[in-house]
Amino acid sequence: MDSFENFENSELVNDFINCLDNNLSRYFDSEELEMIIEELMNTFNFQYLALAIDHAIAQFPNESIFRFYRVKKYILEFQMENAEKELEEIERTFPPSADLYIEKVFLSNMTNKKTGQTIKWLNKALALEPNDPDIHFLMGHEYVRKNDILTAIKYVTLALQTDPMFADNLFTYSYLFEELNKPEEAVKFFTILTEEFPFLGAAWFALGFTLSWNSRFEEAIDAYNFALTCDGDIAAAHFNMANAFFELKDYDKALHNYFEAYNLDNDDFQALTNIADCYAVQKWFDESLEYYFKAYDKNPTHNEAILGIVNALCELGKISEAHAFVENAFEKNPQNIDLLFSVATFFETEDANFIYNLAKLTLNHLDNYDHFFFFTTQFCIYNKMYEVGAKILEEFLINKYVKDEETRSLMYYYLAALYFLNEDAVNGSNYLCDALLLNYDWHKNFMELSPLLETYPEILKLIELYSK
Repeated sequence: MDSFENFENSELVNDFINCLDNNLSRYFDSEELEMIIEELMNTFNFQYLALAIDHAIAQFPNESIFRFYRVKKYILEFQMENAEKELEEIERTFPPSADLYIEKVFLSNMTNKKTGQTIKWLNKALALEPNDPDIHFLMGHEYVRKNDILTAIKYVTLALQTDPMFADNLFTYSYLFEELNKPEEAVKFFTILTEEFPFLGAAWFALGFTLSWNSRFEEAIDAYNFALTCDGDIAAAHFNMANAFFELKDYDKALHNYFEAYNLDNDDFQALTNIADCYAVQKWFDESLEYYFKAYDKNPTHNEAILGIVNALCELGKISEAHAFVENAFEKNPQNIDLLFSVATFFETEDANFIYNLAKLTLNHLDNYDHFFFFTTQFCIYNKMYEVGAKILEEFLINKYVKDEETRSLMYYYLAALYFLNEDAVNGSNYLCDALLLNYDWHKNFMELSPLLETYPEILKLIELYSK
């Protein structure tokens, strides 16, 4: 979609919203409503999206496309049961259509319901639209799931012969094989595909990806070279080839290809980070710093760039500079919890005070504190950093940083979990008593923080005691 179409769609959406907000009357035809709905869906504007779909269905009740938009909206909102009910209603109300069966397949795969009906549904769709490459492409996916690689190839071939542009979507098969954990089948699939379409760069690219996944890096490099021969300079092919050279410890060729990738895509901060990694692994820390900082400038929340900068500065003995850089990074932008704990290991392992100070800087950017404390607790439980997590949360309570009573009650639960898991039943019991007193109903969520909590009889006794 070009910029003029984007502008036109945005204007339509603005007109539609203006009519709703100001109770104005204006006729939008079916095509205009489709464009409005698509634009609202692309921008995840669910409030007006629901109103637009309802308006379209009321105005054009005999056009099934607007009912399908409602299905897509439900899926985007993870309301799978509503999406399923809507599809059932469409099936009762409208004549059979290929779209109906395609949506059934999508929904079945998203909900992981093993209905055994997906291929049957796609055959029904093909009976209605025998030349639709979308259906052939989806059929290929279903036969990959059934581990019938040759039949999958047959349908992918039909899709590509009908519309060569489907080559751009071959990456979905790479992800499907990865999801199913079928690395050898992936290599077989794409090898056959390159034999069927020897000049199709996307097939060679996908083969290179799967070969790398199988740690067959020399073969992967050959496949990426074929992809480049077929399609010219592709930034992603250079990038992935560089990754293969990096795994082979051929850092000069890795650097060459990372630079090629970056020259083709100047927004690729990941290529800059990997260039820096090549220098860092060879202990050329001044050079690595230059490129880590370039990556950081493009994406100031990129973990690898931030950790690379800290590592390089520490290796160069510039500990105070590393410390100042980290604080500045957290002060300027909200960083994620994984980074919060990772950077601390470069200074004092599990330094609770340092992590607390960084966490305080992060909270300055956030509106919802509870999410932050919840994920911090989960991180500490998963990594068995119970003492550090407890010290951080207690510090926020002691300093009365959190004044909202509901959030404080949840923090008591988090602290109770961390103390019990750290085998400190006294403090754990004290916090759990406060939590149950303030917000008894949340104890079910508390028990889900870790399956180990069910093994502490003190916890079960307190929950029973406060239920009365």
